[in-house]
Amino acid sequence: MINLDAINHERGLRGGEGMSIAQWEETSAIAMDRLCQCLGEGKSAVVDDTFSRRFLRDRCKAVALEFRAEFTVVFVDTAIEEIRSRRDANNQRPTRHHVRDDVFEDHYKTIQFPTTEEPVVRVVEGFDLQSWLTKEAARL
Repeated sequence: MINLDAINHERGLRGGEGMSIAQWEETSAIAMDRLCQCLGEGKSAVVDDTFSRRFLRDRCKAVALEFRAEFTVVFVDTAIEEIRSRRDANNQRPTRHHVRDDVFEDHYKTIQFPTTEEPVVRVVEGFDLQSWLTKEAARL
C-alpha cells in the first residue's frame, strides 16, 4: 500500500491544511519511487490517492506499464451530497483528519473525473467490491 496521505504525514505535511503544488509533486515523486521499488521486486501495489487530475493517473499508469504491470483506477463514485454530509459528521465527531473548507472546495471544483477512455472501475452504491476484488485476485 502506497498512501500519499501517509507520505505527507512522514514529511510533516497535512494535505487537508493546504499544500503547495511543489509539495504535492514531491509527494507524488516519492510515491512513484515506492511503486517502482514494489513492482521491481515483483510485488503488487495499491496506490491510495485521489488522483484528482488525469496527468497523475497517467503518471502512475506509465510506471505500471514500465514494469509490465496492470493498472486500474478504482474510483469510489460518491455523490457530492453524501460527501458533504460525511464531512459535516466528521466535523462533529472526528474519525479522520480534517480538510479545510477552502481546500475541499478548490479540490472539488478542479477535479478531473476518470473517463471511459481510462482503465477505471466505478464503485457506486450497490457495487460488490469484494466480489470484484476476489475475481481480480483469481484472475491474476
